[in-house]
Amino acid sequence: MIVKSMMRAKQERGLRVSKPNNYLSEGHIRKADHNLIVMTDLSKLGHKDWVVTSAYYAMYQSAMSLLTKIGLESKDHATTVAVLEHFFGEQISKELIGNFNELKERKDKIEAITISEKYIDYLWKIKRARETVQYGISINYKETDIVMRNAREFVSKIRLVLNELNDKLIEFIGKKINELQALARG
Repeated sequence: MIVKSMMRAKQERGLRVSKPNNYLSEGHIRKADHNLIVMTDLSKLGHKDWVVTSAYYAMYQSAMSLLTKIGLESKDHATTVAVLEHFFGEQISKELIGNFNELKERKDKIEAITISEKYIDYLWKIKRARETVQYGISINYKETDIVMRNAREFVSKIRLVLNELNDKLIEFIGKKINELQALARG
């Protein structure tokens, strides 16, 4: 999915490689925080469908924050989730640990930047829920408390990952991005 999205990079909805951008990353995480506040306000007002939508966008904006931090721009929601899973899922931590001596990073730092499967599942589930409430006709959603808790946990985890990333880790991920980009070029 990631390579195909990179192949569409010249089109509107592709995955583009760019330079890591701390300014844009910080802007996305601020927007995620804003969406968490909106989510809470909408919950108090009883707008359950929009609670789901704002929870999703809080999670999505935090994911975008992480992508821009490592030098990627995504215009496709499913690709964004796939990129998170690919670069920060449990597989990448194994590769980092394999290069442990080269990177001179502590194992706990590597574990801190690993996004466990439960967080990836949160994002996939809320994506589907957001599509259901946004494009459907129901204004009720029964699991808003769970959605809100998961959104807060997800954004907090992304914030922790952002804080743990350093230049060496970003450089390592950048090499992996370049390998995928070479595949996309054929």
